[in-house]
Amino acid sequence: MPYYNKTVISLPVIIISMLTAPLFSFSQSSESDQLLKELSKARNDTGQVFLLLKLGQHYLSKTGKLSKEADSALYFADKAFTLSNTLHFAKGKNVAGLLKGKSLIRKNSISSAISLLTVVHDSCQFILLTELCKYYLVKETKSGQKLDSATLFFERAYQVAISAMPDKWTKRGGHANRLFNFDTVSIELVKKLYVETTDKIRKTGNENSEAILWHDLAHIIPTRDTIGITRLYCLEKALFLFRKAGMKIEEIDLLKCIADLNLLRGKLDLAENQLLDVLQRYKAIGFTNLHYTYDLLTVTYRNKGELNKALLYGLKALESMEATHDSASARTFYHRLATIYRELGQPEKSVEWYRKVLRGQTYSGPNNLYMFRDAGFFARELIKLKKGDEALQFTLSNEARTEPIGVYAEASLLSSLAYCYHALGQDEMAEKYYLKLIKLTDHLEQDNEITTDVHYELGQYFMDKQQYEKASVNLNKALNAFAGINSLSVTKDIYLMLYKSDSAMGNYLSAIRHLMKHKILNDSIFNETKSRQIEELQVQYETAKKQKDIESLNNQNELQQIRVAEANKAKNITLAAVVLLLVIIGLMFNRYLIKQRSNRKLEVNQRELDQKNIFLETLNAEQDKLLKEKEWLIREVHHRVKNNLQMVTSLLNTQTNYLQDEAAILAVKDSLRRMQVMSLIHKKLYQDENISSIGMPDYINELVRYLHESFNTGNRIVFEQTIEPLDLDVSQAIPLGLIINESIVNAIKYAFPDEQAGKVSISLQHDGPDHLLLSISDNGIGLPAGLDIVKHNSLGLDLVQGLAKQLNGSLHIENNKGVHIKVKFIILNK
Repeated sequence: MPYYNKTVISLPVIIISMLTAPLFSFSQSSESDQLLKELSKARNDTGQVFLLLKLGQHYLSKTGKLSKEADSALYFADKAFTLSNTLHFAKGKNVAGLLKGKSLIRKNSISSAISLLTVVHDSCQFILLTELCKYYLVKETKSGQKLDSATLFFERAYQVAISAMPDKWTKRGGHANRLFNFDTVSIELVKKLYVETTDKIRKTGNENSEAILWHDLAHIIPTRDTIGITRLYCLEKALFLFRKAGMKIEEIDLLKCIADLNLLRGKLDLAENQLLDVLQRYKAIGFTNLHYTYDLLTVTYRNKGELNKALLYGLKALESMEATHDSASARTFYHRLATIYRELGQPEKSVEWYRKVLRGQTYSGPNNLYMFRDAGFFARELIKLKKGDEALQFTLSNEARTEPIGVYAEASLLSSLAYCYHALGQDEMAEKYYLKLIKLTDHLEQDNEITTDVHYELGQYFMDKQQYEKASVNLNKALNAFAGINSLSVTKDIYLMLYKSDSAMGNYLSAIRHLMKHKILNDSIFNETKSRQIEELQVQYETAKKQKDIESLNNQNELQQIRVAEANKAKNITLAAVVLLLVIIGLMFNRYLIKQRSNRKLEVNQRELDQKNIFLETLNAEQDKLLKEKEWLIREVHHRVKNNLQMVTSLLNTQTNYLQDEAAILAVKDSLRRMQVMSLIHKKLYQDENISSIGMPDYINELVRYLHESFNTGNRIVFEQTIEPLDLDVSQAIPLGLIINESIVNAIKYAFPDEQAGKVSISLQHDGPDHLLLSISDNGIGLPAGLDIVKHNSLGLDLVQGLAKQLNGSLHIENNKGVHIKVKFIILNK
């Protein structure tokens, strides 16, 4: 029995596979020691996050009754969560949150697991909700409680799926078989959960959501389950709700699903009528993807033995597929035609279509079983065409290339090898594989089409060995397969083999009955009318194919003519281009001659320019030399001014040793500080590359440090500086430095009497695009009450006022919880 094409799938594999599979796969041979070794060498990056998650999943997969394994899983999950949070690694944090939640559920710390629902998002939140749903589903069922909590978490998972993952959730598919692990949660519990959820959301206007749940439930119930809530019951419920909601496409899709179910159950007449009705409904609404419905009709008519109609709809499926450019199920449609031609006894046609099925096909994944089966049929058809060696080599290459997955794939491969060796007369090798196949039969279920293939094959094997009793047993097993598995064509062949085995054993009445049944089925399949229809269909298909080939050739001819016309056109264009090129070359040659004359004139001018350039370069070199000498002289002047100021400073320092008058000593020391201000500037001008401007941050910082050290105030007075990084011309730097000197000296001397602590703030910032603002403030005792600053006779104050005028600026002194001096002046343009 061929596999059927399913068109109703909801959540994509990448999301739903996470429900039952580890988050990250890794070699089981490495175990935790290898992972811990890698972890010890890993850096604190996303790579370490992945290693922590692997370790967490490793221990989580080992949790059973051992709580320490769950503790280890939780430990590594928490480490991964914390590191992801530090690295702002959202994906790692999301997956680690899910792993923490799963570990907590294993430890029965449900409230802590529930709290993580606010941390995880999208698919991880969806999975954690389903894990909680499964926990409460088992718990509440065992305790006999209502499934309130399980229903709540199931409903929340449903809402997350349709809101946060809209592209991964459609109206047409079952995800429930991925939501639940039926080793731990029985299907009856899941049925109960779905029914309670649908009861809870049932209301007018919500038919679509309820229908989706019924449709999902249908896809986890076995096809032949006839007890309680069946697949048919769920599909009919969904059909009623889609019809009530006025959703035409969904309604017709459900009708097709019901027809497919009846086809699987062997109710072929009912399936035929339903599929023809579906086809008419699809056409009425202009639905174009009819090939899937045609395909189900192909299977229906093949199983009924009406191979003429099966071939008709198989070819229609191909036409619809090509018209809509939907080739997703092309191999399935090729398989149908290959099978029909095989049962019609036309191996040439069958081989042609089997080649299309197998071309470029990989034998991995879920297709492994069916691809080995198709490969076996292909080999048998080759043997019918006397190509036994090719059949054997093809089968052996499949065995070498890909290992069969599961007992059914293995059975198909063993059967094919045995058949090929037997057909080539290598009975010893054939016996080897037949014996392996016999041992495998105990593991095959009766509800599988490959089981029928194997029993039929063994029936032939025992017939050849003249072990008719065993042959009859196997043939009867093949005959008594579940409804919907055997087509009439296969059934008639089994009756013929049973006739032969019964005749050999002397069971003549049974042999006659089997022969009559074979004859009736054979006549119904291969009567004259049907044979003629099949021939006409083949002629029509071949004619249509040839017509397409002719159209293709005509198109190629037209294309060739277009290419010739284009070639002629290109030739004419090329000739015109050559003529034009010759004209252009002539013009260019003329232009070349004119340019040559111009170049000779330019050469003369160039020589004159070169002489002038040499003269200018000489002048520039002399000018650079003079500039360097000037800079050197200026530096020397600054150096000598600094030395002279230091000499005067030394003389004044020496003079203070001979002075007895304190006022005179103070006046001399004040003068020394003022000279130090100017000396610092000349020192920096001499030392720096720039000989005309002073960097104010460094200069003011050095000046303040000097004043701080000269008064020896210790840490009693704190100096705060907010100096904008800028350079000032020396003509402004000197008066500015003297103002700072006078202001800070006055603050140190008078603002903080009796060894008081205090703070002096110096700020130099832009005040507008062209102005600078110097602010010097202290938090000392302030100026004496009633002091008139304008009339007060003080050298320092007079000096500050005079220096402010020299800067072309304004001076403002404020007495408010200390003295605040502000000088605003225009920046000198260099």
